[in-house]
Amino acid sequence: MAEVTVGVRYCGGCNPRFDRVAGVEALARACPSAGFRAAEPGQEYGVLLVVGGCTACCADLTGLSGREQVMIRTAGDFRRAEEAIRRAQ
Repeated sequence: MAEVTVGVRYCGGCNPRFDRVAGVEALARACPSAGFRAAEPGQEYGVLLVVGGCTACCADLTGLSGREQVMIRTAGDFRRAEEAIRRAQ
């Protein structure tokens, strides 16, 4: 499998309903050939993960882009993110 670059942008964390960091760490373990990085403006990612702690998902996306973007608003959304990463590889 080819390495896919995964950009991760977290919300501000003002009202988290689940452990966002633990979810991303578990996702990285499940997809070891993917390269996870903090998302930076001006970079293109294979998959852009927008990790919100609640349904508001207020993360600032200014200047961020990815061939596929996955909004994570609940702990169950990590399953969709894993599927997106596997498709991109």
